[in-house]
Amino acid sequence: MTKILELKDLNVSFKIEEELFKAVNNVSFALEKGQVLGIVGESGCGKSVTAMSILKLLASNAIIESGEILFNGQNLLEFSNKEMQHLRGSKIALIPQDPLTSLNPLYTIGDQIIETIKHHRKVETKEARELAIKALQDVKIPEAESRINEYPHHFSGGMSQRVLIAMALCCNPEVIIADEPTTALDVTVQAQILDLIKELQKERNTSLIFITHDLGVIAEFCDYVAVMYAGQIVEYADVKELFNNPLHPYTKGLFESLPTPNKEELKVIKGQPPSITEDIPGCTFHPRCPFKMENCDKEEPPKIDKENGHYVSCYLY
Repeated sequence: MTKILELKDLNVSFKIEEELFKAVNNVSFALEKGQVLGIVGESGCGKSVTAMSILKLLASNAIIESGEILFNGQNLLEFSNKEMQHLRGSKIALIPQDPLTSLNPLYTIGDQIIETIKHHRKVETKEARELAIKALQDVKIPEAESRINEYPHHFSGGMSQRVLIAMALCCNPEVIIADEPTTALDVTVQAQILDLIKELQKERNTSLIFITHDLGVIAEFCDYVAVMYAGQIVEYADVKELFNNPLHPYTKGLFESLPTPNKEELKVIKGQPPSITEDIPGCTFHPRCPFKMENCDKEEPPKIDKENGHYVSCYLY
């Protein structure tokens, strides 16, 4: 299949008090048409920075030092701001995690969706309004014809997230990045939103990058999984392969920390994830790793292909 999006050795750093601190370290992966890639890891591991690099929406002190981000064969790092403004929303769209901070409280949700449609599709206001109503209907917002005139504060958290999904899908993008889109919602609403995203993704055969810290969501939702730790992808595999045969000690630790009906006591990964300002030699997981060996703190382990595209960066293999 054709690769629609590909990251090659992406390196992103943040400038803090004249020093550079690496947040994303040699990240590489590919996404094909209609495929769902899950990126999983603890908070601060570089998941969102990787996603925002694709859209070039990083903080002002962030620097993409090297690598390539190829969208349909074109390197997005060479795109101008104007070219990226055209691409965002029309070709690659974002579903952010917090609807309360993502929607403008001073404008109706209709105004906000219509603005997106008119910017990318060059249609008149009347047609844009009809398309906006259709987008709200697609995400199962009842009485869309009247609710399009309401403001964000009239919507619950779950309904607000549906509005953001409608905004992401209204221009039929080829790739959607969902950055922990259910974090701010309660469990019942989370399930509804996840089912909705899954249904629309399959219906439109859209490629999707799903960022989460929830392995249960990964199992239900994704085709492939990239496990991130301290800015690096430490393991990458087909979702069934990863769940049946996790290899990296960090991945194993994540699975062992999951609650199950017969588990009397939850295991935890000892220690804390490193800060971006910490310089850890060798494997970045070695301070917390129960399988640490002599060379783990001296040199970064290579990426090893075990079989069938199951990659792991660990000296155990």
